[in-house]
Amino acid sequence: MNRSLLRLVRIFGAGNPVIHKVIEYYGNAGIACSELDKGDIRFLPDKQMHELVSFVSYEKIDKVIAWCEKRDIRLVNLWDKEYPRLLKEIYNPPVILFYCGDLSCLERTTITAVGSREVTRYMEKLSFRICRDLSKYGITLVSGMARGVDSLVHNACIHEGNLTVGVLACGMNCDYPMGSALLRRKIVMNGGAYITELFPEVTPTKEYFRGRNRIVAGLSEGTIVFQAGKKSGSLITADYALDEGRDVFCVPPPNLLDRRYEGVIPLLEDGAVPVFNHDDILDFYRNNY
Repeated sequence: MNRSLLRLVRIFGAGNPVIHKVIEYYGNAGIACSELDKGDIRFLPDKQMHELVSFVSYEKIDKVIAWCEKRDIRLVNLWDKEYPRLLKEIYNPPVILFYCGDLSCLERTTITAVGSREVTRYMEKLSFRICRDLSKYGITLVSGMARGVDSLVHNACIHEGNLTVGVLACGMNCDYPMGSALLRRKIVMNGGAYITELFPEVTPTKEYFRGRNRIVAGLSEGTIVFQAGKKSGSLITADYALDEGRDVFCVPPPNLLDRRYEGVIPLLEDGAVPVFNHDDILDFYRNNY
């Protein structure tokens, strides 16, 4: 099944919800690929996509799989029992994921933590402390493997020898952010994982960051926003969490006039749970579930 799923992803593009419609219509990915090869174009709206069907051969897909196997990169699809349970529940879950590490860490309580790439010194200290302390209570923390708050989240867990999961906005063979190979290794060594829905050679784009954000939010029961400007990508992650009925937490800004924090104010006004330390999150789940 993985070969056919990868072929559909290559044809239609990662994160394209049409893939789910194609599989549902034909019954499974293998039949879908077979019908596309026979010339069924009902799901192929333009000439370029028609040409992709013949260009994206199983031979090319097998080379990708072999490349992954040599590097201990594994595949998990939406119908595998190992597929993350919470991610399966979102609108448009990835039909297949590339990953390194151990996905069983997502069977525990999971919290996503996100924030600005240009993190302030104040929020650097606070986000590290809150994430470190949450990880001590057996919570797996999820973030987006970017600079700033994301890296602090992962490193806070690693500092305590605890579990964290990173979601890439690129393929496994792309060094983004530059120099992240060591962080990836440490995540896996501590029993965590890093994942992506993108083919190994894919480099990050704005579209892929949005797709990454839906996965980051979808893996967890709740999302904490530590610091966000008005146009921060962290707000997109929070929106995805809200759309899926997940919990949203925010650290209140230390200065209401500081534009680096103004993105979290609307979230707090709309009912996001204010967080001052890790106990605020632990108490929320003790009292509400």
